[in-house]
Parts: sequence; structure tokens; C-alpha cells
Amino acid sequence: MKTLIRATNWIGDVAMSLPALKALRASFPSDRISVLARPFVADLYRTRHEVNEVIVEDPKGEHRGSAGRARLARELRERDFDRAILFPRSFGTALTLFRAGIPQRIGHRGEGRSVLLTQPVPAPPRREHQVWKYLKLVEAAGGAVVSSPDASWAVPDDLSRRARERLVEAGWNGEPFVAAHVASFAHRAKRWSVTRFAATFDALFRRHRLGVVLLGSAAEKGMNAELIAALHEARAVDLSGRSRIDEALGVVGLARLFVGNDSGLSHLAGAAGTPTVVVFGPTDPDATRPWDGPRSDGRPARIRVVRRRTLCAPCLHTRCPLDHRCMTGVAVADVLRACDDVM
Repeated sequence: MKTLIRATNWIGDVAMSLPALKALRASFPSDRISVLARPFVADLYRTRHEVNEVIVEDPKGEHRGSAGRARLARELRERDFDRAILFPRSFGTALTLFRAGIPQRIGHRGEGRSVLLTQPVPAPPRREHQVWKYLKLVEAAGGAVVSSPDASWAVPDDLSRRARERLVEAGWNGEPFVAAHVASFAHRAKRWSVTRFAATFDALFRRHRLGVVLLGSAAEKGMNAELIAALHEARAVDLSGRSRIDEALGVVGLARLFVGNDSGLSHLAGAAGTPTVVVFGPTDPDATRPWDGPRSDGRPARIRVVRRRTLCAPCLHTRCPLDHRCMTGVAVADVLRACDDVM
């Protein structure tokens, strides 16, 4: 059986869909599993032993526009897949796999795409955790039901080595560090105050002698520079734009602690087994927190969500129309207590 997984487009969802990928491989050990992924997340899937092949969909390059999508459908048709499992819920992803002529197409209902699917799965409750949403698709494909999803991600040795190389190139002196993601480029409302992050890292330096390694894309370099300017004691290394996403997984795996906003990197840190503290505001931790279930490696899931409960949250707005109270209500002391808990 040749199975195609249309991967999610976001880093956090890659981590949250990992239990589904593991369950699919365990249920169908002889399948050839290919993953169709956007360039930004393709390198993460290349680290997974469950995956036989990664196919890159490049909507800004050869698969751009209607002609590019038609080209992608032809490329997939030539590979003669038996079935496809669609993690995203968009109409466009279903249309491409329908045009590719894949006989069995499994995905969630929504956006009027049920007619394009051979097995439309009922839309899950909005507040159900994403881990279960992806697992239901594997179950619909005939996979075994998983009672204890495993989202642990063992970082390969070669990836840890490459991460160390990127750190040294950026000026790391070998000291223990807290990895951090203080930006959230696509979702401004999820950002906790840069000055409070800086105060948190200064306190962690005083208490535990931890430096700070700032992660992010090249577009987030400005916010990282703002944080570095606000630091008084902690030594900082800015890695924004200087590592691939799989190397960022290696970096968080080397860290003593991760602290950040609700972003994909917090999910990678939790999956790698690093003690993780995440500040939540307008998004819903019940649905999208880093998964804290049992791990196959036996290590405890040391993950804490810090939030200020307000009547308006979770609102899912990308920009707050009010006073951002869900985030301004989170104090430095709240985050430090969570750090003490997980460390």
C-alpha cells in the first residue's frame, strides 16, 4: 500500500500530528509512507524514520498559482498512490488530491470539500486537542486506536551536532542556556511583553547561570534585538535566521529550559523532552498546548502553561481589539514559578 500524508503547514501541528504518524506506521508497517509538505516543515519530516519519502510542495515556486497546482496534481498522479490522508482542512488541499486521482482520500469535513473526499470524517469539536483530531484520521484509514498518544521526538545525534555548530557560529560559549522564542511573527496577539521576557531571563541567569538562545526566523531578528537591548545580566545568542527548522529542534533539545509564547517552537521543545514553559493568551491551551501525555522514552513531560484567565479569552484574534489583558495580566513571577516547577 502506498500512502500519502498531506502534512500540516505549521511547525506546532507537525509535532501535534506526530502521534498520528507513529500510529499509522505501527498499524501499517509494510506501507510506503510519503509526506507532502511545504518547504518550511519538510526538513522536520526528513528526521522521522516512519517516513519513506518527503515530497515538497512549493507554492511560491514550481507549484505557484493554478498552473503550479495542476502540475503538482500531475506529479502525484504519476506516483500512483493508493490512499491519501489529509491533515489540513482546506478546500485546496482536497482539490489537489482529488485531481491527482488518488483512489482513497481521507480528511475532515469542512469548507465544502466533502464531495472531494472518499471518506469525509466529521469535523471535530473546536476545543478538542489537535492530537486527537489527527489520530481520528488514522483511525478512519483503518489504523489502530491509540489510547495514550506519544508525541515524544528523540533528537538524532547528527542533528544535535549540527545544532551545536550553529550555536558556536552564532557566538555561543558552551554555557548552559534557556532556549526562547519571544516573537510570533504571524500572530501578534500571542506575544508576551519583551521587557517581561528580558526580566525573566535576567532572573534565570541570576538563579541558574543560564544564558539565553533566541530562536526565530530572519523576519523576527528585530524583535530579538529589542529583547537583547532590554537584558541587564543574561548573556544572549541570537540564532534568528541562522538555523534550519530541524536544527532548531536540535537546539531546543540541547537547552536546559524553553520559555516562549504559544508557537511551533514550544511544541518542538516539549516533544524533545526539554522542560517547557509557554505563555498563552488569545489561543486555547485545551486545543493547542504542547502535548503533555506519556512519553515512550519514559521521561516525564515537564510542560507548564502560564495564562491569565479572562472572559474574552480564548478569542483567537491575531490582534487584540481591547487592552490585551490576557497577556498583560501574566506577571514575570508567574513565569518564573512555572520555570521552577519544570526544572
